[in-house]
Amino acid sequence: MAQLMRQRHRPSAAGHPDDLEVSMRTTSTLRAALLATLAAATFSTHADTFRNGESFYGTPTVATTYARQVTLGSRATMNVDYDSVVTFTNEGRSFTWQFNGLDHRPVDITKIAPAGFPTKPLTIYVAPNRWNHGG
Repeated sequence: MAQLMRQRHRPSAAGHPDDLEVSMRTTSTLRAALLATLAAATFSTHADTFRNGESFYGTPTVATTYARQVTLGSRATMNVDYDSVVTFTNEGRSFTWQFNGLDHRPVDITKIAPAGFPTKPLTIYVAPNRWNHGG
């Protein structure tokens, strides 16, 4: 029996792998592809949020009188302080955002705008949190 097993799993004289070896390679390749696909899908659906579902960039909030007003299309970039509240307006619609997420990183408007909000190119640069300087 052992001799039969050795004969079954040995490459042929021409150096070609047998069926078991091909099957193992195929299975291994399929597993790797499946894991890569799952990892990519997980990363892409949660790329801009913490595990608790909150955005890296801050939080939507209600419009207030002290919120900075920005009309999209009036500029391509802007600077904001950490914890600033900004109301963005475009085509008669608006939303308000508080930049209290991770500081000192650029934010593309499309990352924070609500679904269906008509955006124009805008990158927002958030200043470092003055209370989070280390030391």
